[in-house]
Amino acid sequence: MATAREIITDALVEIGAYQAGETLSADDAQLGLTRLQKQLDAWAVDMLTLNVFDRVPYVNPPNINTITIGPTGTLVATRPVWMQAVNYIVPGSSPPVEVPMGPMDDDSFANLSIKTLQSSLPTQFYLNATMPNATVFIWPTPTQAVTLCFYMPILIDSPATLDAILTGPPGYQEAFMYQLAIRLCNPFGRKVPDTLPTMAREAYSRMKRPNTEPGLLAVDQALVPSYGGAFNVITGNMSGPSSR
Repeated sequence: MATAREIITDALVEIGAYQAGETLSADDAQLGLTRLQKQLDAWAVDMLTLNVFDRVPYVNPPNINTITIGPTGTLVATRPVWMQAVNYIVPGSSPPVEVPMGPMDDDSFANLSIKTLQSSLPTQFYLNATMPNATVFIWPTPTQAVTLCFYMPILIDSPATLDAILTGPPGYQEAFMYQLAIRLCNPFGRKVPDTLPTMAREAYSRMKRPNTEPGLLAVDQALVPSYGGAFNVITGNMSGPSSR
């Protein structure tokens, strides 16, 4: 893996601002670091630039329906931009049994008539992207302590210094460099090289490709024989119960 300084140097050589082997000035290196940090910050909101999800367990106390996640949250962790899944572990189960909870969007959460409804176990969760900590609301409010498992994306660590090492799976190093090279053309007064956009686009696509998850194939209910009968949208008729 390369350091931030190496990636910045390669990007500046790529646009002709520096020659191979030439040492970056302190001001140019700092500008490159700032642009690299902003680039990674922008990538943090793109699901396809993040390839790893972390499972973070958290014991939620009884009668609590709100958990904050972030640098100063009740659960100290990287603030999630989105949540892949939230499960709860059935209390007393051995081996532990995880049960998925259904996600709620803004409208679903707003339409909850009794947000303080209580039950022994929760069934749904709602992520509110508050700052500096994200807020997760679980519903109904569990009346017992429940272990929740948050499946959250792991962000690429933003380099704090020029000598910080940027890590990533195969394909990420070129994407770091070529994407940064495009971002550095304007501040360094360089025309974008003719081949650079294509190289940057291809590197970015290669980086994202392994993170693409195809959806599960589904079949319209009207096209599948049903033992209880179903409405067929093609014929406009009800299909009767099929026999085994």
